[in-house]
Amino acid sequence: MTDKTLLVLNGPGLAELGDHDGNTYGNLTLDLIRDECTLLCEQLGVKLDFRQTDDEEEMFRFIAKDSEDFDALIINPVGYSRAASVEFEMYRMAIKTIAHLKKPVIEVHLENIFQEGAEITKPLQAPEGEMGFICGLGINSYLLAIKAVVRRLST
Repeated sequence: MTDKTLLVLNGPGLAELGDHDGNTYGNLTLDLIRDECTLLCEQLGVKLDFRQTDDEEEMFRFIAKDSEDFDALIINPVGYSRAASVEFEMYRMAIKTIAHLKKPVIEVHLENIFQEGAEITKPLQAPEGEMGFICGLGINSYLLAIKAVVRRLST
């Protein structure tokens, strides 16, 4: 299946994972997430385009303008609410564009954003298309999303 490409897009605050006290994410860094995602994609025979940006407009452009270059999107739109105030309406419109192209989208978060006291905003929502959501599993949120997308693309 090497003709398929996944875009894994990480938003504001995620580059600083390794800068925290270690209580929330342990020793997890964005480099470690990228390495694990790369290894899994190699094992599954798909190409990986792994990106991170703290610039909301650049993130929007990655989704909207590059949508022809990938077969599925896995997105962690924001690391934590203290990092940035993401304008989610922009992303909803971009994801709607991907939905019209019939490409799967999975939103991932490291933490359980539904737990009491979570300071992360609500999930992105798209009225149509194939959109999934995984949270609270740390790095495994990404790995499960990759497996789910690859399975979907192979059917």
